[in-house]
Formats: sequence, C-alpha cells, structure tokens
Amino acid sequence: MNKHSFIVLIVTLFPFLANGQEDPQVWTNITVGERIITPAYRITENPVIVDTVIASPTIQYPLLSRHMKTDISITPIEPSKVKIVEKLDKLYPGYVRLGIGNYASPMGEIYYNSMRNRKVNYGVAIKHNSSFGNIKDYAPSSFDYTTGRLFGDFFTTKFRLQPEFNYLNHGYHYYGIRDTAHLISKDSLTNRVQGIGGSFRFSNYTSRDSAILLYSVYTNYMYFHEFINDTDTLGLNGKNNRFNLGTEMKYKFKKNIFAANFDINYNQYNYNLADTAFSTGYSAHEQKNWLIHLRPTISTYGGKWKIIYGVDLNIDTPSDTVFKVVPVFEAKYSLFNDMFIPYIGVDGGVKQNSFQSLNRENEFMLSGVNLRNTKTMNFYGGIKGTLSKTISFNARVSYKLIDNLPLFVNDTVFSDMYRFRVIYNSMNVFTLDGSFSYQNGEKLKIDLMGEYNNYSSTLVGDLYQYAWHLPTYAFTLRGNYNLFEKIYVKADFVLKGGRTSPFGLFDSDATTANADLGVMADANLHAEYRYSKRLSAFIQFNNLAAQRYQKWYGYPVQGFQIMGGLTFGF
Repeated sequence: MNKHSFIVLIVTLFPFLANGQEDPQVWTNITVGERIITPAYRITENPVIVDTVIASPTIQYPLLSRHMKTDISITPIEPSKVKIVEKLDKLYPGYVRLGIGNYASPMGEIYYNSMRNRKVNYGVAIKHNSSFGNIKDYAPSSFDYTTGRLFGDFFTTKFRLQPEFNYLNHGYHYYGIRDTAHLISKDSLTNRVQGIGGSFRFSNYTSRDSAILLYSVYTNYMYFHEFINDTDTLGLNGKNNRFNLGTEMKYKFKKNIFAANFDINYNQYNYNLADTAFSTGYSAHEQKNWLIHLRPTISTYGGKWKIIYGVDLNIDTPSDTVFKVVPVFEAKYSLFNDMFIPYIGVDGGVKQNSFQSLNRENEFMLSGVNLRNTKTMNFYGGIKGTLSKTISFNARVSYKLIDNLPLFVNDTVFSDMYRFRVIYNSMNVFTLDGSFSYQNGEKLKIDLMGEYNNYSSTLVGDLYQYAWHLPTYAFTLRGNYNLFEKIYVKADFVLKGGRTSPFGLFDSDATTANADLGVMADANLHAEYRYSKRLSAFIQFNNLAAQRYQKWYGYPVQGFQIMGGLTFGF
C-alpha cells in the first residue's frame, strides 16, 4: 500500500470515527489505485566478513618542563693501595751470620731449615761465641761456647714425630783471682764441659678433635761431663747421665678438661778421686736418683670463670722424704670482658737437681757435689688483664716454702775462693712481682718487669742466714722497634740489687758476715739494617755503662763491648 491509498482510506473512514454514537451513514467512493513494483536484480558481490574491532585511540600526554635549582658536591675518594705479591713469599732455607767484637770476640751462626712441606720439616742450627781477651788485673778469662741442634718434624694424617739431637761444648777459665803481675799462665785454671743428648716425641696433636683423647709420649737423654780432671780437688772429672720417659694426656668432656702428666726421671752422677786416701767432703762417690712424677688435673670453666684443681705427686728415692704431695688449685674470674682477671692458687712440686743443671747455673763450681732435689710449695694471687688492644699487665704476690734450695758460696778448702761449692738452704720467700707490656702490631713492643724478694732462712747458722748471690730486687726493661721493614732495633736494661756474698765468713778482717755485691746495671743495644731479604748488617753494644759488676763474687764481667757483622741468606 502506497501513501496515496492510505490518505484516501483515512478520508473515507473519518466521518464514521467522528460520529460513532449516531446512526451510521454509508458513503461509497470508488477510485482507481496505482501499484508500482520495483524490479528485482541479482547481487553479484561475494559476502565478506566485516571487522568490527575498534582500535583504541593513542593518548598523548604533553611534557611539562620544570626547572629546579641543584647543588653538586664531590667527596674525594682516597686511591686504593694494591700490593702485588706472589701467593707465597720466596723462602731461603738458611743463613750464615758472622761477626767480631772487642776483647777479640768472634761469633758465628749457621742455620738451615727445609723448605715448605706438609709431611716433613727438618733443620740444623750451630752457634759459636768466644773471647780471647782478658779482664784487666785478673787471671786469663778467655772462653769459647758452641752449641748445635739437629731437629725434625714428621707428619702423618694422625700423628706427629719430633726427633732432636743436641750438642754443647764450653771451655772457660777460673779467672776469679787478682793477677796484676800477669803471672798466671793462660793454660792453667781451665775447664771444659761437653753435653751430648737427644729427645723424641710422638703425639697425635695434629688432630684437634675435642671428642678424642689427645696424648703425647716423649723421652730424652743427656750425657754431660768434664774433659779435664779437677786438679784442685785431686779428682777425676765429673760425669752426669740423665734420662726421662713421660706422657701427657688431655681429654675434653663438655665444660671439663681432664689432663694428666706422668714421667719417670733418672739421674746418675759420678765423681771419683785419684787418691782414695784423700778424705774430704767431696770424696769419691756415685749418686743415683729416681724421681717418679704424676700430676692429674681437672679444668672446669664457665662464661667468665675457670677453676683448675688436682694434685702433684712425687716419689723421690733415695731421699729423706720419699713421698711428696702438693695440692694444685687455681681459680680466676673475668671482669669487664677480660679487662681485669683476678686469680688465686697454690702449686709446687719437686725439681731434680743434677751436675749438669748446677754447672750451667754456675760453671765455676767444684766438680764434687752432693746432689739433692728441691721441693717447693707456692701460694700466690694477683690480677692480670688487658687495658686495650695494645696494653696488658700482670701483678702478683706469692709466698714460697722451699726446701733444699741450692746456693753457691766461695770455696776456701780446695781453691783460693775462685771456686764455688753448693750448700742447700731451706727458706721462706715472699715475692712481689709484676709486668707491663705494650705492643703495636709488629712495629713496636715494650716490656717492663720487676720483682721484690724477701728471703727468710729456716736453718740456723751464719752460712744459712742469706740467700747468697740472689737479688732482693730486679727490674728489666726491654723493647724492639721495626722501621719500614728495613731497620730493626732491640734494647734491654737490667737492674739488680741486694745481692750478698759470704765473703765476710772467710775474711778475718771483715766487719760483717756478708759482702754486698752492689747494684748490677746492664744496658744492651742491638741494631740491624736489612739491605735485602738475603743480606743484612748488624751492630751490637753490650754493657753500655761499662760497669764491671760481679755476677759471682770475685768474677767481674767484661766492660763495654761492641760487635758488628753480616748476615747472609742462602
């Protein structure tokens, strides 16, 4: 139906719609209509898929430029120092040191050690020092002193073996006689001693596992004798054989350490007279001594405290007191992170004296001697600590009970007081001692040590009233300085006083029973310049104050001494 037909229809029906409540009236209108039909045609295009995805628009933000005021400050950085070295510094296995000083005093030293090796380490060291000069107004005083040591360490995965051989040769004169006219021959009043020995140690200390028993077994032997017969006492030379065998054990269980030391010591001393009819206090005799020693201890520790307790047992035969027992106890506590460590304890034991040990303490002694072992009990207490990384100290007070303390007194029977015999005294000794140390890495180290002793004899008699030749007070100051790994300086100063000699007991003109040996002040200085790792030069000054103090009564030391030399590594 087109639009024209629609209009005609509306006009035809309108009267009826307007008067729907009245009687209908019929109107008839006939007209001719035109119907137009659009002709059909065929679509020749193929169907396609139209993409309906709408692309998102690209949004652009404008860049707002805003300028701020800035300040630039540059902190300088110190340049780093890089030292380029080899992984391991080159080692030289040995060195030779040669020198000579006044008093016609040559010295020499040879040392050789194996290179780096995880399984074996061995070496040899030989030292010689002698003097052919004399001390003014005294008998000839030349001497020579030579020592040698051959050592080795052999390592396995569990054990360590340490053999060692030792040699000593010492020739000297009994020069403690005034000889202003030089009438005493240089070949008279001489003596020479020799020592040959060795030691061996077997241990598992290379394993530091705290869950196993750590142990060490050791033994050593020394044969010490005189070359020259004792012409003063008309006797043959003295001979000494020493042997010991022992073990050390240690086991850690929780906060306890169980330790035990056990050793057997044997000493045999022989001295014979050529004329058996010559009866003296040093008649021909042979002494044998066995000393069996056992020392079990337990160490218990906490965060700031540690206690050690045990006992020191000794069987000394033959002896008046065969069985000797000394308690072992020490307690200490840490305050302010080891700044102060107060401690208190008691200790002691038995020291086996031999002809070798006494001769090495005073080589001018008589060859004939009666040997006794020294027994000691020591009560002590003090405080030690570290005030900083560089400063440490120790101050202690002690009271010792000593039985059979060996002392040397001038002999008037076989010599004109230029030889010494041994007496044994029982003394109580009250001691105050302390030390102070400062160490700044490997560059500077200073140590100061001092002690004061008050001796009180428990035996009656003029011969036992003093601790002959022992100092009442002693101070030692020593230090070393390293300048640029090129110059090494060492210095020490020793001051001793209060030493007495029984000279008054043998001099009818003396007003007192003892003679004061005076103050001993000895200062020494050693300097070394290392030109390279293989070559260095040294100079040494001894007895800078040129004080001819007497170490033993009648035996002054050499005056000012100077020695210089070279050290060469190979």
